[in-house]
Amino acid sequence: MKLIIRFFSFLFCLQSFSQAISNQDKITKYLTDYFSEDREIIHVQFNKNIYTNNEDIGFKGYIFSKNNNIPNSTTTNVQLIVYNNENQIVQKQLLYAQGGIFSGGIHLNEKFKGGNYHFHFYTNWMNNFKEDDSFNQTIEIIDTKEPYTFKTNEPNWKTAEIRLFPEGGIILNDIVNTIGVKITDCNKKGIEITNGVILDSKSNEVASFHTNQMGNGVFYFTPNLNEKYTLKINTDKLEIEHPLDKISETGLILTEHNYPTKNNLIVVLKTNKKGLQVYQNKKFIVLIQQNGNSMQQEVTFNNNKTEQPIFFDKSFLPNGINTARVLDEDLNEITQRLAYIEHDVTPTTIIQTKTTANDSIILSGKTEAGKGHLSISILPEKIISGTQKKSILGTFYLNAYLDKPVNDNYFYFNPENKTRLQDIELLLVTQPKSKYLWENIKAGPPKITYESEKGITINGKVEKEQKTNSKYKISLFSAKNNLFEATDIDQNNDFKFEHFFVQDSTVLGFQMTNEQNAPLTTKLEARIARTEPRFVLEPSFEKIICPIIKKDANPIFNFPPPKAKVSELKEVAIKNTFKKQVFIHKAEVSPMARAFKSDDKDYRTVLEFISINGYLVSNSMDGKVAIYDRRSRDQPTSPSIYIDNTLIYNFEQLLNMTLNQTDEIYIDRNGISSISGIHSEGKIVNAQGTIKIFMKIGKNNDLFKQKYTTLVVTKGFAQNFTYKTALLENQEEFNYFGTLNWSPNIELNNGSDYQIKIPKNGQKEINVLLEGFTDEGYLISEVKKIPIGGSF
Repeated sequence: MKLIIRFFSFLFCLQSFSQAISNQDKITKYLTDYFSEDREIIHVQFNKNIYTNNEDIGFKGYIFSKNNNIPNSTTTNVQLIVYNNENQIVQKQLLYAQGGIFSGGIHLNEKFKGGNYHFHFYTNWMNNFKEDDSFNQTIEIIDTKEPYTFKTNEPNWKTAEIRLFPEGGIILNDIVNTIGVKITDCNKKGIEITNGVILDSKSNEVASFHTNQMGNGVFYFTPNLNEKYTLKINTDKLEIEHPLDKISETGLILTEHNYPTKNNLIVVLKTNKKGLQVYQNKKFIVLIQQNGNSMQQEVTFNNNKTEQPIFFDKSFLPNGINTARVLDEDLNEITQRLAYIEHDVTPTTIIQTKTTANDSIILSGKTEAGKGHLSISILPEKIISGTQKKSILGTFYLNAYLDKPVNDNYFYFNPENKTRLQDIELLLVTQPKSKYLWENIKAGPPKITYESEKGITINGKVEKEQKTNSKYKISLFSAKNNLFEATDIDQNNDFKFEHFFVQDSTVLGFQMTNEQNAPLTTKLEARIARTEPRFVLEPSFEKIICPIIKKDANPIFNFPPPKAKVSELKEVAIKNTFKKQVFIHKAEVSPMARAFKSDDKDYRTVLEFISINGYLVSNSMDGKVAIYDRRSRDQPTSPSIYIDNTLIYNFEQLLNMTLNQTDEIYIDRNGISSISGIHSEGKIVNAQGTIKIFMKIGKNNDLFKQKYTTLVVTKGFAQNFTYKTALLENQEEFNYFGTLNWSPNIELNNGSDYQIKIPKNGQKEINVLLEGFTDEGYLISEVKKIPIGGSF
């Protein structure tokens, strides 16, 4: 009997415990679980947004941790896919990130036809989540062989579209309603108007509104259930009549009052008189959250008031968009409202002319911040592509949480915009919901099925059968980078090297060794085991079909070719007795390489020849050969040496080789003739110096029989990118399309100065576009106009 009593007592305790879990505790658990895994978001600054197809595109990427609000230093692999306007892939790059940053670019050429191109940056880790945190950027490329006419900044008035956004998604009878207005053209360009009105059925004006330059506005009015209302705009450029939605008899609306100078965010849950009867004795929870950070309060309408204000201390709310939600007793979302919180002051930057020397101007910059990273683009005064479209603050503080991201978001963070906080409020009224849906949060944490890629993996197989308990290994080496790694061979004759950071076109060697580390001759295969990760959500490029309105101006790139003066010459016969040397392999090396044709009667050794052409050659008693560039004194660097385009790793193969056995030798001390970069610990480096030896036919035979296999890397990281400014035909073209300087890798160090050199170019004023972040997570974004010879 006691056992039965104890059993039912246990059941009662369980039931009591389950009932004790409040809705607020459940909400906290939903949020904790859903945001337990950190999410990363990417912002990329391009040096401008319009390019001619004979110049370089430069970009700098910043990766942010959404959970921690600091740079995400763990990400290494960033995928870039470039699409043309027909959504066809035109290029792919795997970009190497370190410390939350990456940089790169594209050398444009005639293959890039004029039009819009879409750049999509993402990581494989992003595929684990239902929300899109990738980065999209659209740039325009101009074909210099085609005439180009400037586009007007005027909106396309004929295609103007108006949309209304009532708070809570309804227009509620007999209370003051807040309704957002957005007017845009077919290019999604905002249309600014000053005299919009709301009329009732008798043409009485009941409200008025205006929109800002982004096309956003708001009006307030108290509707009558039995009336019909019309929005009307009547100007010389725009005539619109738009009916308002049907009036709701009752419901709930969530509004907010965010005064910048006040410490509290006021969120108000509203209903009408009929709603007081419907919602009497019902409990609601008002939740405000960003990621896993949240505050919540319980609300009822038991005091017979149609408006229930809730106060949230803004010091506990994080920077950026916060979502306020109204949840019923079953934790279903009734309505929501977005609010913007701003705490931190953006670090200030001062840039001024320091000195003028010869044909250059030295600019001195200083950013009042701790350690961090900055990228700066300097453009001519009249540049047509110098308008900053996207801001790092707009990416991390706005688009990170908006269901409909704002492409041209620098407007909301421009320090020169004195009404920017009010403009953000207008924007949020026209954003009906957050990127994060409550249904997804309630459904449980995301299933992690995509790994965060770290470098690439190299798989392989050897042909030679392994003995039981064999200690044979596979060595991976790159003489150009002094790299050596080893791994075991498993029972299936397979081997694997993981987390390698290696650039495209790098030549790797693989060799099997025995217990005494002696090389063994065997056939083996090696391959890059990487499948380029597909972005699960697909890139969200909005294809705009809109007539182009051009300015009435003379086109650029429409200069007629000069007429050539032709004179007929009398026939002249010239006899040349000089026999020019023909170099067969010259196209296989860099134009910087020095070419040598071998003489059949030259019996000097190849090592002697290399030693008198810039290299230090040493030959030890045990037959080991070392070759170093004479210029690399502090850290001796060996060149890459090829025999018939096969990279050799044992310089001993050059012993006793004489010049009469060779046909051609090319020496490129800059190393451009072979490109490589690899490191097993995350750092990509390049060595200098390339020597290519081509043997006479029949002279190599089995003399250089290899005991290793080589692999030319594909699907590796993009090669190091060096930005170069383009040469344009004349000063007018440069003023509109040129770049004075692109500095993507400026290190911030506790407010220390940095310098940038630009050419003298007749500019009275320059545009400076700067973006960046600090290690503590402070964001930097600004456009400056600096007079040459003075400070800003």
